[in-house]
Amino acid sequence: EMSTRSPITPKTLQSVGAELAGQPISAEKAAAHAEMFENIMQMIASLRDLPIKDVEPAVIFRPVERGGDFK
Repeated sequence: EMSTRSPITPKTLQSVGAELAGQPISAEKAAAHAEMFENIMQMIASLRDLPIKDVEPAVIFRPVERGGDFK
């Protein structure tokens, strides 16, 4: 089981942007993105709670190559 994660905050995004990516992020942009990412993480957590680990078949995407193109 995964440990409890900390919420994604504007400060988290600003730190990651500045320290890891070398890309400073404004407070306004960080606030908007943090809210969006936190919502996504909560949706992912709700999917992980579903009892579907043993459901078959697993979904697999395998593109079919036709004449050099993927279609």
